[in-house]
Amino acid sequence: MNLFRILILSLGLLLAIQAPAAGHVIDAVEFEFQADEKEWRLLGEVDIAFMLPEMRGVPDGLPLSRAKTLQAPPEELARYRRETESQLRKMLSLSYNDETVPWRIEFPDFKKVPFDLPEDAGDTALLSVKIIADAKPGPGRLVAHWEDDLESEFIAVFDEAGGPVVTAAPGGSTVLFRVDGAGAVEPPKTRLSEWLVSGFHHVIPLGLDHLLFILGLFLMAPKWKPLVGQSLLFTLAHSVTLALAVFGVISLPGKWVEVAIAASIAFIGFENLFVRRLGRQRVILVFLFGLIHGCGFASVLGEKLEGVKGKALALPLVGFNLGVELAQITVLAAAFLLLWPFRRWTREIQTGGSIVVALWGVKWVIERAFFGA
Repeated sequence: MNLFRILILSLGLLLAIQAPAAGHVIDAVEFEFQADEKEWRLLGEVDIAFMLPEMRGVPDGLPLSRAKTLQAPPEELARYRRETESQLRKMLSLSYNDETVPWRIEFPDFKKVPFDLPEDAGDTALLSVKIIADAKPGPGRLVAHWEDDLESEFIAVFDEAGGPVVTAAPGGSTVLFRVDGAGAVEPPKTRLSEWLVSGFHHVIPLGLDHLLFILGLFLMAPKWKPLVGQSLLFTLAHSVTLALAVFGVISLPGKWVEVAIAASIAFIGFENLFVRRLGRQRVILVFLFGLIHGCGFASVLGEKLEGVKGKALALPLVGFNLGVELAQITVLAAAFLLLWPFRRWTREIQTGGSIVVALWGVKWVIERAFFGA
């Protein structure tokens, strides 16, 4: 296959992975769960723009400004309340012993005199919500069911000092608590499997930049043994910085972490075009780039575990990292399956694919460095 055909192949691949610009998207909606003999409550702060239908589907949508929202007319604020409740009812349902539990919602901010919204360092307009259900008698378990077409996760925190933290991916559910036959309330346990799904979900389908980095590794040497080794080394590296960042030991500017991640993708793509053999240099780079990607994961996991401290962080960290590794192996397996029918053109696919990875990385560097928030 000549150079012209390789360039045409590269252009086709570039267009094939062109992802549509997303609307205003957040990674998770977090609540604090409270329970007593009369009520079950979920308390949280939701991003208003994420609840508005005209904002959820708009390419490159931005959050509403808190300062401007405070100046909005009463009828517009009332609309925000209606849309928030409507959207949350689409996303969240509760059941006790497999029977639907009706819930009502309150907006504490509207009871403030004068009206006020939660403070936010980024001037994002947040709205406090209080979801309330009447407690049901008898033994059983309360389950939260979560649906979101924009792929956010549901997170419930029980004791910020070290209690359980549970999560549910879109289309999933999680147990909030159980009541045994004697009437004793059993809080849920932080489940490794839930956080494994969370880590997997962050890569597939959400992590296009992470996917391209892994594909860049694949394109240099499409062989199982070295790729699994690189994947494990990469996971080890990002596990280190992810843990350090989540525990507050290190803190780096999020914008420049994202720029560095994009640069690592571009570098891998370009290196593939000039270096054909896997050597020590690539192994060292995989580890160094893994450290950078770990800081990126930390911004995501930090938002999901905001307010959670101490030993309560341990299991989510382990599960999230295992989920990321499982997603990486899945990506590599899919790449091998896709390559197999076209294996006679392996070299051309390596070249064309590497061009795509390099160009996409450069595109992200420019966007994130000069046009990002």
